[in-house]
Amino acid sequence: MRPGPVLFAGGSGVVGRAALTWFRKRHPDVPVLVGGRNIQRAHEAARETGATGAVAIDLDRAGIGLDDSSDVSAVIALAPDHALHGLRYAQDQGIPYVSGSTWLAEAGAEMALFAHRPTVPVVLASHWYGGSAMFLALRGAEEFDTLRTIRIGSVLDEQDATGPAATEDMERSEGSAAALALEHGRRVWLAGDAAKGKVQAIDGRVLDADAYAPLDIVSLHAATQADSIRFDLAVSTSSSRRRGGPIAAEVTVELEGEADGRPHESRTTLEFAGGQASLTGLSVVLALPAVLGLDGRTPAQPGIHLPELLSGTDWFLGQLRDAGATIHENL
Repeated sequence: MRPGPVLFAGGSGVVGRAALTWFRKRHPDVPVLVGGRNIQRAHEAARETGATGAVAIDLDRAGIGLDDSSDVSAVIALAPDHALHGLRYAQDQGIPYVSGSTWLAEAGAEMALFAHRPTVPVVLASHWYGGSAMFLALRGAEEFDTLRTIRIGSVLDEQDATGPAATEDMERSEGSAAALALEHGRRVWLAGDAAKGKVQAIDGRVLDADAYAPLDIVSLHAATQADSIRFDLAVSTSSSRRRGGPIAAEVTVELEGEADGRPHESRTTLEFAGGQASLTGLSVVLALPAVLGLDGRTPAQPGIHLPELLSGTDWFLGQLRDAGATIHENL
C-alpha cells in the first residue's frame, strides 16, 4: 500500500459512515478521507467517524474532482459510480478500487473497463450486506457432498435507515427488466409472478418477497455449482424489533442436496442488530486488509477480485460474530 489516505467515495452516506466507523476501529493508524459531493456533509462525517479529513469529489466528472497531485492510496466506492470515473481515476493513479454499490446487471461495465486496462486490483464487493449472505451460504455448503439448491432470504426492516444512495440503488434494481436466478442448472430471468416469492423470517413468519439479483447469485454459482440459486428480499418488521429489540438485518439460507450418500437439508440464520448499513459497511471493510495489504497481508495484485476469494469463510463469519452478529447453523 502506497503512502496516502484511503478515499471513501460516498463516505458521508449512511453505509459510508458505517464503513468508516468500522475501518477506523479496526485500522486506527491508516489515514482516511471522506469523499462527497457535499463538502459540508463530508466534513461532518469526518468529525463523526474520526477520519483524517474530507474532500469534495464528483463521481460524474472525469478525475472525480481531484488533481494528479492527490496522494490517495485506494478508492472505496460506496456511492454509485455511474460513469466509472472513480474506477478510471484509480487506474490513472495506479491504486486499488473497491466497488460497493453495483448491481449484477451493471458489473459488466466495470469488468470491461478493467479488461481494457488491467493495471490495478478491482474488487467487486456489491454483494448483499457486503457479502454476509454469501459467506453464510458458503459455510453451509461445506456440509454437502453435492449441493442442489440455495435459497437466500433477507428481511430489510421498514424502519432501517437508508440514505439517498441506498434508495437509488434499490430503485435501479427494481427498474431492471428481471432478476437473475438459477433453475435446474440454467440461468433464468425472473419477472412478474415468477419474481414473487416468500421469505421465512427468523421468528418464523412467512413474508411476501421479491426476487433480486445481487452479485451473490454468480459468486455462489461459481463456488458451489448448485443447480438452483435464488435470492428473495422482504421489507417488513425485523424479527429483532418485533420481539422488542433494536432494528436488525437478518438473513436466512436454506440448502438442499446430498451428504454421506443421503438427502440433506440445512437452514442457517444471521441477525445483526446494527442494521443493514452497519452490516454492509463492516463486510466491505473486511475485504480491505487483503486489498490494501493490512494486518501483515500481501497486497492484492492487479485483477478482478471477489470477497470470497479474498477472505476465508470461517474468518469472515468469525469477524461478524466478534462484531455482534448472531449466527445459528443447522436449524
